[in-house]
Amino acid sequence: MIDFRLYIITDRHRCAPTPLVDVVSELLDTGATAIQLREKDLGNTELIQLARPIAKLCRNYEAKLFINTNTHIALEVDASGVHLPANMESVETVKAQTKDNLYVGCSVHSLDAAQKREAEGADFVTYSPIYPTASKPGYGPAVGVARLAEVTDSVNLPVFALGGITPDRVDECLAAGAFGVAVMSGVMSPTDVGKQARRYLDFFNDCF
Repeated sequence: MIDFRLYIITDRHRCAPTPLVDVVSELLDTGATAIQLREKDLGNTELIQLARPIAKLCRNYEAKLFINTNTHIALEVDASGVHLPANMESVETVKAQTKDNLYVGCSVHSLDAAQKREAEGADFVTYSPIYPTASKPGYGPAVGVARLAEVTDSVNLPVFALGGITPDRVDECLAAGAFGVAVMSGVMSPTDVGKQARRYLDFFNDCF
């Protein structure tokens, strides 16, 4: 069951020089309950070394940790799930490899892709980029909330709006049917990450 509305995506480079584990600790202490570890430039050994303490923190806070791309590392560190980029292997393959013990989230950039991932058995999708953002280069122009509404109307799984989501835009995304929002640049910084996350969390606490 997907029980979170704010899905935080990491970028340790944006947090430097503050260690990512310290940033995640502050986010969890603030009330975040879902983190995607997305450090795609790391090799497997380095990623495992980074993921282990973060996974332990998430377990201590009863929060969900998702590992981007690397299913075997998600299993290695006892994460809650894996997040598959567009054009990665099918959800069925991952579920079979993990004996259905991991949540599987998927990145999508079109309605067709969202429907395909739903048919494969994804637990949720992130749809992007909703607004212009430097965090999602190479994915074409912003799709806007009208396209977001088309996707949310056409699938029955949770859709998280991603790309340029500021706290002021959350309401518009929810009005378009989004289950929640996914953020990276909105919270990933060397300082005040708890304060930034609180702006999103307070909105959801007031709504639900």
